[in-house]
Amino acid sequence: MSNPINSSSEVNPSSPTAIPPPRSRQDTSSKKFIWLCSLAVLFVVVFCAGFVFFYTRNQQNAAAKGPVDSGKTLPSAQLVDESNQMLSEAELRKGKFVLVFVTSDCDACRKESEFLKDLVGKRSDVPFYGVISFGDMDSSLQEAKGKFPFKVYYDRGFQLAGQLGIKRVPIKIFVENGIIKKSWGGATIEDKAKADFAQWLDDV
Repeated sequence: MSNPINSSSEVNPSSPTAIPPPRSRQDTSSKKFIWLCSLAVLFVVVFCAGFVFFYTRNQQNAAAKGPVDSGKTLPSAQLVDESNQMLSEAELRKGKFVLVFVTSDCDACRKESEFLKDLVGKRSDVPFYGVISFGDMDSSLQEAKGKFPFKVYYDRGFQLAGQLGIKRVPIKIFVENGIIKKSWGGATIEDKAKADFAQWLDDV
């Protein structure tokens, strides 16, 4: 007598195979939309990250370079004090010194001067000279008295600032033997900037 056949193992060729329902056009469109949105978000993130990176690097390069080109000769100019005494051309062509471009009504300049007063005179071989290139000579020099820890001169005829392309203050320029070696734009009032400048003055 033959063994009975297990009904569960029987295959009925006539029984239909289960076919998954076709995807609706709406489902496909939704997934495509989500994919495009994700791609757009990714593009925006990458673009913003790249922009921040290159902008930051350019700013750092600009800060390192300074507002005035290094290596060029300091232009000739007439820098006069309140007694109409001129800072001689010979003094501008020898040794080391720092020119600090200011105005009498510049709040940032006055804040920076609080820091610079501790440094001016620290190096007797590196004097500091203030330079005012804007406004009336007599009133500007008069108003500047007592506001800065260094002697201030007036840039007659806007000669020096004009040739250097200086249009705002404060700006500091280090000159050695008539050659511009380094420059700083903006007021040195942040702790790191003050420490860096003080260290530079010690090492120069």
